[in-house]
Amino acid sequence: MPLTKAQTNILQLAIDNQGLFNPTTSTLRGNALNKVITALQNKKLLESKTKKGYALSDLGFERMDAKKSTMATEKPLPTEARKGTKTEKLIKLLSRKNGATNAQIQTALNWLPHSVRGIISGTLKKKMGFTISTEKNKSGDLVYKIAA
Repeated sequence: MPLTKAQTNILQLAIDNQGLFNPTTSTLRGNALNKVITALQNKKLLESKTKKGYALSDLGFERMDAKKSTMATEKPLPTEARKGTKTEKLIKLLSRKNGATNAQIQTALNWLPHSVRGIISGTLKKKMGFTISTEKNKSGDLVYKIAA
């Protein structure tokens, strides 16, 4: 069963990410991505979706001539935000030495409080894999920081 270029690329992304395919790392979007994922699952090369993405099956490793034991043990780097987006600006704010409060983020990005909390927990933590630490500053405000 031959693989298409898109299927091979997705399997390679999974291998590069310790056997997990995160859909946000693919250049494919929408229905095209769904079709490729479904085809790989039908071929038993990808397993069902988990919180962290789609796991590469043993057959998938064999097909790509990779071994689980030779996978890198380092934690994969988070995906980068597109240049010039509010997500990129948020990452820069949270990467500062002192981090940023919800109010500072709201002002910088013209967002409401629930939008700030949502993008931190949804996009930054779950989709992009960042570890976000929180602590209270002297005035009692919650400060968000990207943990190193």
